[in-house]
Formats: sequence, structure tokens, C-alpha cells
Amino acid sequence: MPVYQYEDTRNGKVVELEKAVAERDSVPRYLKRFTVPQRLSLVGVGEPLDNPLGVNQTNLMKGYYRQEQKLGSRFKSQFTPDSIKRATLRRKKYVK
Repeated sequence: MPVYQYEDTRNGKVVELEKAVAERDSVPRYLKRFTVPQRLSLVGVGEPLDNPLGVNQTNLMKGYYRQEQKLGSRFKSQFTPDSIKRATLRRKKYVK
């Protein structure tokens, strides 16, 4: 759930509340929501810093696993398991 910042009009302090998007305006009248937050944090986005070249092998395999679980026996990759292994090994060579 997103965290929203509100200004308490009684004392001018900033209050942060974790609310669902649909409920973000259901607060007491003395709280006024900031349209633009004072600070912004991104959590859990992008690749780890130790992997500057993009998708790492772990994420690739997790993606294939999720697709297999989602589609079951209908899942068919356009790549062979051997070509995936060769690509990840080749990529590891460049990361070092």
C-alpha cells in the first residue's frame, strides 16, 4: 500500500499514513493531503547494483518458473534449455 503525506492544519506537522488509493482522502478534516510528496522512495525496483548488465540468471529462472506454474503443460519457451544455459554462461563472462 502507498504511503501518503498529510499536513496537520492544527500544528503544521507532517503526518504519513499508509492507505489504499481508494481510501486516501478518507481522513479527518484537519489533515490535508500533499499532492506531491516531500520525499520519494523507490523500493524493490530495477536490478541489483552487482548486476549492471540487466537481467541476472536468478531472475530469468524465476520468470520461467512463474510462467510454467501459470500455464502448466501449455508453457513452451521459444528457447531451448541448452541455449538459455549458454546465454547465461556467456553473460557471466562479461559481468566479471
